[in-house]
Amino acid sequence: MWRDDVEPRLERSEDGYERVGGIRATTYQGREAADMEWYATVDGTRVRTFGRGFLLGGGRGFSLRWTTPAADREEPASREALRTFLRTFRPAAD
Repeated sequence: MWRDDVEPRLERSEDGYERVGGIRATTYQGREAADMEWYATVDGTRVRTFGRGFLLGGGRGFSLRWTTPAADREEPASREALRTFLRTFRPAAD
């Protein structure tokens, strides 16, 4: 999904798009998921985005994205914000 559907759109729409590393399989809230990270430039600022895609079933899925200035990515507050976001996100009930 990431490689075939999402990444080509990012390459076209994100100024300065550059993937960081590979696309990684993972599990999120008991579901199969995939993570991907990339750089882009937004309003002259280099940013780094973490994306996690996962399917809920019935053709529904989510693509969670968390973006921060690239220079701040490894700051403890940024890392904690991402962990909190991933831990507390809940998809809407059907």
